[in-house]
Amino acid sequence: MLSPDKDNNSNIEVQKKQLLTAIVQAKQDGLGNEEIIEFVREALPNAMVFYAETVLKQIDFRAKLSRPVVEFDLDFLFQVIYESVIAGTKDEEILSICAEHCTLNQYEFVRYALEYIHLNRMPSQWEQNNVYQKMIEIVNISPIESLFEYIESIKNIYLKQIGYEVVRENLYNLFLNNKPISYFTDLANKSRDNCIKNYCCRTAVLVARATDKPIALKQAVDGSIILREPKYLDSDIATNEIVGSSILTMGQAGKLLVDTLEDFNINAKYVDAKNGPTFNRIRVKLGRGVSYKKVEDIGNDLVQQLGEELGLKVAPMVSVVPGGVVFDIPRLDRQFAYFRNYFTFEGEPDIHSVSIPGGVDVDGTYVEIPLYSDNVTHILGGGRTRGGKSQFEKAAILYLVRRYPPSVVRLALSDVKRVTFGKFDGLPHLVAPVARDAESTANLLDYLVEEMELRYQEFERHSSIETIAHYNLRFAPDFVMPRVICLIDECFDLLSDDNYCDRIETALMKLLAKAGGAGIHVLLYTQRPDKNVIDPLIRSNFPAKTAFVTTRPEDSCIILGDDKDKRAVYLLGYGDFLYKTTEVIRLQALYVADDEDPEYFQQLLLEAKNQNDPYTAWQSGLDFDEFVASLYGERNSNDRGKSKATAVTKTKQHKTDFEGNFNFKVQLDEEARNSIFNLHQKGYQLDEIVKAVFNLSRQDGRSYKKFRNVVEEFLNSLKGSEEDDI
Repeated sequence: MLSPDKDNNSNIEVQKKQLLTAIVQAKQDGLGNEEIIEFVREALPNAMVFYAETVLKQIDFRAKLSRPVVEFDLDFLFQVIYESVIAGTKDEEILSICAEHCTLNQYEFVRYALEYIHLNRMPSQWEQNNVYQKMIEIVNISPIESLFEYIESIKNIYLKQIGYEVVRENLYNLFLNNKPISYFTDLANKSRDNCIKNYCCRTAVLVARATDKPIALKQAVDGSIILREPKYLDSDIATNEIVGSSILTMGQAGKLLVDTLEDFNINAKYVDAKNGPTFNRIRVKLGRGVSYKKVEDIGNDLVQQLGEELGLKVAPMVSVVPGGVVFDIPRLDRQFAYFRNYFTFEGEPDIHSVSIPGGVDVDGTYVEIPLYSDNVTHILGGGRTRGGKSQFEKAAILYLVRRYPPSVVRLALSDVKRVTFGKFDGLPHLVAPVARDAESTANLLDYLVEEMELRYQEFERHSSIETIAHYNLRFAPDFVMPRVICLIDECFDLLSDDNYCDRIETALMKLLAKAGGAGIHVLLYTQRPDKNVIDPLIRSNFPAKTAFVTTRPEDSCIILGDDKDKRAVYLLGYGDFLYKTTEVIRLQALYVADDEDPEYFQQLLLEAKNQNDPYTAWQSGLDFDEFVASLYGERNSNDRGKSKATAVTKTKQHKTDFEGNFNFKVQLDEEARNSIFNLHQKGYQLDEIVKAVFNLSRQDGRSYKKFRNVVEEFLNSLKGSEEDDI
């Protein structure tokens, strides 16, 4: 005897077979999907309506792939698969149909396309809410390890991000419940997801700090997390015991310092002390009539007198501050200021206040560098190897591309060392590929000069507009003029190049003189700030300076623009730097840790490429490749008759490559025109139409611009014909 449940299931299967037969017959009779669904809705329960919709989607999917063609266009195939996935068709059904109708190579493409779509598609709000609720249920009834397993089973990167948020929240609750360090390291070892491992390790470090048990973690060959000795920024000055804070309190250290100054006939009074991540700062007030010059170069004497008591291995920096003189005592237990600990990238960016990360001051306060400020505009920076200059530059780029969309911030990068900026190639924010030699850098700077002139011409067309700030206040958010940040690493090699030095210097002088008002900012960095190489006129036009540790006192003077300021030579390296505008602040730069945590770094780059860009950028119409091609064309005509055959040959080849790659025409067939017209009638925006019809987005660069212009011309022609009809 069959149970009622089995009888019920049997009846449902019979109804589905009957319904499937009826739908196939209705499609053969020429009925549309909406008519069929309407009949089913009137005659059958909701469950059958859902089944009917699924069957119709499968039939449509088969029909699209049953066209009488030899091979499917891959773009068309991808679009059909994407629509089917969104509609809820199972992977097995899609693969089964494609195996029947596709070639072997196309079937392989389908498999990779499915994996890509599942990984990168943006899930609906309903799906996100459903996954979030599922995770909350898992946490409420099971150990947190079950949540880890569920997140690891999710392919989609956006749904994984929801899981990571839930993990962070629960780890924080466990931290508040006073779980031991070993609990979190065990959790890290139980997860195969590197992001979750990192969250667990960071929580373990927080527990260690809260319990005064400094630790550091590393990953073994088998992937497990193990404890090791504390990590210091400079192994040469690191010790196993923390001397500065364990032997003396800061008050005691201050009193000892004042007593030592008295021995040198320097009358001073202890004021206060602060603990920073890189150094401890003791402030004293000099007695009446005591000149600052008496203490300016006393650092080495303090090492000799107080080296053991204060843990001094190198001379402390001595500076004047309002109300006194400060002595910066290097910390032996120096801490990293991790980039990831200071930014969450939540909320909308302020398009009127574009900034880059500065660092952390002695109070532990994060300080940003506002590029929109008249006191910044352009930045000159330098310092010796391992000073932290490259980390500062990478933090600036990573922050800009992740915080701001390409319509708000564009980047022009030059890296003749070829090792610092290569990771950022391919970002939609770049106005051109990363320049890797003097020639391409000269082209890039000439392009920015031309862009600057076009921007000022745009300002002239509107009364009372003088700067990019005025322009964006008037036209944003309808139109946004993007700021362009030109970051040049190791300018010494560029300005020492005999062939391109003059071009680079001339372009730099023009940009430094007036590009700031047009929203083009130059950040110039070097390891060797030689006064004979970097023209004084160039140096004087940088209102902001960032000085990392230098080898020679004169290098400090050149970077800071002060013949008497030698303080950069006392910096500690590894991101310890001086930031100078109207005043000088000592900061610890943020550490990106792209080598230690490559998953986080790559995740931010991926988010930067795929971030939503709701603004429409003002465009000068100046294309970099076209500009360079015309630039070489002009130089060829000017060089005619001169003995520069090598340069001419290279130019011709460059121009030929340009014409071969980018001088293509886009012609719309009847199907494309109908699709564009239908989407336009439904209210789709221009960018959305290009994405839907040609599967192109802003990330596709010049190809996207070509197709977008053609679609725009077609739509304008429609508007013109409508007006003629009227």
